[in-house]
Amino acid sequence: MHSVIQENDTTQERRTENFLHRSDGSSVSQAPVNDRVVSLTAPGSVAAEQYRSLYYRLERLREQRPMRLVAFTSALAGEGKTVTAANLALTSARANPDRRILLIDADLRGGQVAEMLAFRARPGLSELLQGDAELREVVRRFKANRLAVIPSGQVPEEPTQLLASPRMKELLRAVREGFDEVYLDLPPALPFADASILGTLSDAVVLVVRANATAGKHVHQALEHLAGSSVVGCVLNGAALASTPYLKSYVR
Repeated sequence: MHSVIQENDTTQERRTENFLHRSDGSSVSQAPVNDRVVSLTAPGSVAAEQYRSLYYRLERLREQRPMRLVAFTSALAGEGKTVTAANLALTSARANPDRRILLIDADLRGGQVAEMLAFRARPGLSELLQGDAELREVVRRFKANRLAVIPSGQVPEEPTQLLASPRMKELLRAVREGFDEVYLDLPPALPFADASILGTLSDAVVLVVRANATAGKHVHQALEHLAGSSVVGCVLNGAALASTPYLKSYVR
């Protein structure tokens, strides 16, 4: 699967109020959802349509193989993996209001899901894995659907050790049983082992690549780090509108 996501049109009218109101009453502020979450802020935009196309490509793959848990990573930071994971989870929530959908920010080194969706960040996955919080305490929810979000929480001293812990494996087993779709926002594949650890525990891994920014050698190195994971495709993020007049995809 290879998909191209164009940059969001910043002139697109915000429509967040029409879809998925947050029910997290203790969010730290009234800050709006990040504009890049176009599935919420601009559902009629070209970028949002491309996320819908990408989502339905994943649905086609689900017809061929079990893909309950899908992970997103990139070679390096700043390539758009969090934006992609968040938009895919929200796109699914809109398309399937009866499905139980979970988005987990598993980037314990620099998670951005809470900030992007304007949720409180703590407690989160870090506190859950360290035994400082219960699952019910770390889950954030939106109204009017069955989307749940687990933010990354506070940056721990040893992120890799937590992600490789029995608690993390137990959590993934539990969410497989409790949710119909689970989306993981992983840390970048380079230079740490975090993404490779969780990639092998996922049903599918999607690699996000920043257009005109990510060096080819870094993409190859990332794929080498993900050896043993089921990498099903690549998303080219931030492509210029003129160079990608339509979404290009293939499934293999």
